[in-house]
Amino acid sequence: MGGRATEASLFFSEELLNRLGKDKRISLVERRDLKKVLEELELHISGVVDSRSAKEVGSFLGAEVLCTGTVMDLSNGYKINVRVIDTETGKIFAVAEVLVDKGEEIGILKSEISNTDHIGKGSTQKYQQGNFLVNGGFQQRYSGWKRSIGDITQGSSQTEIISLSHAKSGKALHIKHRGEGYIQFHQGVIVPGPDLLFSASFQASSREGAIIGFSGTGIVQIGLQYFGETGEKLGETILVNYVKNPFADTPLIGVPRRKDDTYKIHYIEFPMGKFHSEYQIDIRKEIENNLLGMDAERVRSIAVVLWCGASHSQASAELWISDISLGSK
Repeated sequence: MGGRATEASLFFSEELLNRLGKDKRISLVERRDLKKVLEELELHISGVVDSRSAKEVGSFLGAEVLCTGTVMDLSNGYKINVRVIDTETGKIFAVAEVLVDKGEEIGILKSEISNTDHIGKGSTQKYQQGNFLVNGGFQQRYSGWKRSIGDITQGSSQTEIISLSHAKSGKALHIKHRGEGYIQFHQGVIVPGPDLLFSASFQASSREGAIIGFSGTGIVQIGLQYFGETGEKLGETILVNYVKNPFADTPLIGVPRRKDDTYKIHYIEFPMGKFHSEYQIDIRKEIENNLLGMDAERVRSIAVVLWCGASHSQASAELWISDISLGSK
């Protein structure tokens, strides 16, 4: 709030300290010690903590990580931004943001701000047990996932949470779609950077209509969309299953074809009828090897998108998916 310690900012700061203090794995530095160090480093004037100053603070205090943040007073609530900085490297390895409605009880801090479960003793332990995604095994039905659909006058979709013995969680999301249009489930999460591993177990099938080559195809997509600090889309990786048109490799004009890869979009085709157990994508390697038009270091949030649709009224698509995770490698 303009660099000033207001009543609200002090409250949120104290609430966060109280929550961190309950975790026996974390030893907190006394506020008076931190204030003394900041004054000695002349950081109290600007309030800015960068890579260099984070290392200096860590050296003075013997601290492994530094938690810093801001509170913005908006018209409809308070926006809280938190960053956790590795004092050894000076790099940000955890970020979180949350909007607290002024109409709510101010003492209730939403769980999104507490990424501290992922903080370990030493850089090799960070995010070792973490999964940024919520309810990736669908044991809480659709909790954490947002749904959207295409034109409701075209096509039809059915979804259910089923028991699946092949899944570690024992549950899976089952999507069936027929006809033009689509249905989509998605979940976006804030991440510390690109050094993450995506994993999921799934099976899919896509079918064309009665006239082979001329009645479209069903399409199943499992997408990873990468975003920067201000929410700008940087690129995406798309796992896709569809019926390839028999004329797709010919010069015939007007034949439906899958879109080509670009420097910012990479398609990965996977076969239908096979259960892919714990299929993995190394995010950094994927970006550095296949998305040459984007900078991996700019990644600050990732969206996982589950999509079923079709390009013809007679075509259909079906997806079974579970055990979706996005965590440390």
